[in-house]
Amino acid sequence: MKSLELGEILSPVGNKEMLYQAIHNGADAVYCGTPKLSLRSRSELNDDDLPKTIEYAHSIGKRVHVAINIFAWDETYEEIKKQAKFLNDLKVDAIIVADGGVVDIIREYAPDTEIHISTQANTVSYHTCKFWHRNGAKRIILGRELNKEQIKEIILLIIYKHNNENIRKENILFLNV
Repeated sequence: MKSLELGEILSPVGNKEMLYQAIHNGADAVYCGTPKLSLRSRSELNDDDLPKTIEYAHSIGKRVHVAINIFAWDETYEEIKKQAKFLNDLKVDAIIVADGGVVDIIREYAPDTEIHISTQANTVSYHTCKFWHRNGAKRIILGRELNKEQIKEIILLIIYKHNNENIRKENILFLNV
């Protein structure tokens, strides 16, 4: 990870070529997902590609985050459980989620993996940040609807109200560009 003042340069990837381009052009980490369990519907990656992707990135000191950021129907949870365990076994660096039920599954089936909250969760308040943190989130990507002043307000509340609870501002604010 680059210095905390700068944050982490995280790049989306949907195939091997994009992975190589992102990593060799300065990304600290990449995120991907399979079309079935993520909102990355144009991704060309599948479960067979994930072990090679993670192994390659880790071999050169880069992180891999995998999205399971669908809003899950009950009939999807068995597949989510399998995917969570699979990703935990692969030692993926983080799983990006948007659904509270999926967070529960990740906590149970991928206990060694960080939980990051997707911008798709539309987190737009300090109280929601606090909720996600209490439920295991290590990073929260704020909703795209927020302007700079609203983001600043959330960050200030985090700094002043919860600095002692180990909610770190650098794990809350990440720009969606």
